[in-house]
Amino acid sequence: MVGDLAILSPDYRRYVGNQAQRMAWSLQSGDVLVLPVEPDESFLRYVTSQLKIERSSVEVLVPPPGIYGDGVLSRDRLADEGFRRRLRRVVAERDVRKVLPFHFDSNIVSLVKWLGLGDVTPGFGFLEQGGGRLLNSKSTFRALAGGAGVPVPEGKVCSSIEAAEVFMWTELLSRGFPGILKRDFHVAGFGNEIVSPVSDVEPIGALRTVVVDDRAELAKYLAERWDWLTDGGCRPVVIERYFVDSVPICAEFQVDDQGVEQTGHGEMRMAPVLNGHVWPAPSCDLPAFGLFLEAARRLCGPIHAMGYRGVVSVDAVVTPDGDFLINEFNCRVSGSTHAYHIAERVVGLGKSWDRVLVEQRRCTFPRVSVAVKALRQSGLAYDHDARCGVLIAVDDNSPSGGFGEYCVVAEHMDDAQAIEAEIADLFAAITESIATRTFDAGAGA
Repeated sequence: MVGDLAILSPDYRRYVGNQAQRMAWSLQSGDVLVLPVEPDESFLRYVTSQLKIERSSVEVLVPPPGIYGDGVLSRDRLADEGFRRRLRRVVAERDVRKVLPFHFDSNIVSLVKWLGLGDVTPGFGFLEQGGGRLLNSKSTFRALAGGAGVPVPEGKVCSSIEAAEVFMWTELLSRGFPGILKRDFHVAGFGNEIVSPVSDVEPIGALRTVVVDDRAELAKYLAERWDWLTDGGCRPVVIERYFVDSVPICAEFQVDDQGVEQTGHGEMRMAPVLNGHVWPAPSCDLPAFGLFLEAARRLCGPIHAMGYRGVVSVDAVVTPDGDFLINEFNCRVSGSTHAYHIAERVVGLGKSWDRVLVEQRRCTFPRVSVAVKALRQSGLAYDHDARCGVLIAVDDNSPSGGFGEYCVVAEHMDDAQAIEAEIADLFAAITESIATRTFDAGAGA
């Protein structure tokens, strides 16, 4: 899904592995959870208590570190004989009959077959033949979107550097439009770069903005970045018109044998790449929002017909003119899936929402037991009776901080923003007091 794992820094690999803790919010009694990084036991107790299941009712396994460390579930880790023996035993003891991976890549397909669960996994025939990879490709998205006739940004899938230069210059830059170049496989904007004919274009949804004054400069840029953009020449690059001051949104669907059902929708918070969400999307009040949902559902049609079964997340941008342009889909557990589980199982939200959920990523806070106690003492912790407050969505287990995630549940967006300001002050004060050894972690417990 992200191409060559070797190009990712160890810190980023561990950050991604830490985010896998979100999968804990999908747990049901009797489940087995496989994670790349050993979670804090207090975090597991916290999540299971919020979900109202017994901690002892779920098993958590972490395979030994592999060639890329412990940040990702690489092939060698999932192939470890000791881990596989333990996993097979636990799966048999708990009579597991369903598999929900973050992404059904070839490593997971192999493991599911080895466990004998292929026959009970919906859509496994499609996944076994590389369907999971196919439907997480940005070039595949452009092809299916074109076939479904959904509104997309002006763009092109380019397999050669010559085609990329011609399209970028003649259709975008020479007309004064910035373009965004996307690696075929990557997530959260980390595989994107913006090329602009003018300065002061903030790289929202991309790593950086490169200013190109003329075609010669464009050719130089492409020559320098082509290897990175195409994963060493193995994949095409997707080029689209970039809309300054646009708002990124997403809608999630569940595709099963019965058809396509919408799960929810949200807005992405970018800083400049994905750093959180707001659910439901504030843009849902715009006149064209219903047309966006209709187009997103239509896009799920060919995905269903191909045999895929599972989560489909459809991304789009809302332009300054109020147009909705679909620019990506992801056929896997998304960055919103855990929030919909929280909304349903913790907050009690159904088809009609009377709360907003606001998520912030890359947060620094102390170990989860300390953070939860501080939230309770301050009156900010999630209250099941009021159905408002703060939930720790992902524990910050990084020695240097910045790996944590929280979710604010509030009646209105203004309330959520006020709570966020209080959280920032609270965690900053805790961090400082811990550094000076003045914080009492047991007070008020």
